[in-house]
Amino acid sequence: MANSIIEGIVEYISACPLLSDGVFRVDSLGDQAVEYTVETGIFEPVIKRYVNGVETRQYQFNFGSREYYSMDRVQNMQNSAFYERFADWIEQNNRKEIFPDLPEDCYAEKVEVLSNGYMFDASMRNARYQIQLRLVYQKEVT
Repeated sequence: MANSIIEGIVEYISACPLLSDGVFRVDSLGDQAVEYTVETGIFEPVIKRYVNGVETRQYQFNFGSREYYSMDRVQNMQNSAFYERFADWIEQNNRKEIFPDLPEDCYAEKVEVLSNGYMFDASMRNARYQIQLRLVYQKEVT
């Protein structure tokens, strides 16, 4: 059982077979390829409250990476294709009901892909890419 929502998300994404041997951070990303990060966002956590004390909640976050980048079309297509495959992995996990492990009294419903993967910034040797996601879950409020 995860101690926090972010811990569950990081463990879930760490299990993605598409990730190469790179550094994995939370809320930070270095300047060298290949690195990954999960960054929390600003969002309203409660989607809906029910009279029985259960809430439908969301946790929005970005998954980002620092990738090799150049004027080479092939390298940049590979970077974009990685994010297509990553979104497919998320969607396949939803169909198989494979979700992040969450703290007590929280039950994951789905992980949604909110955007395509896109290049966020670039230099001549590497670039930052990211994709926006959202975990939807139920929480029993006491």
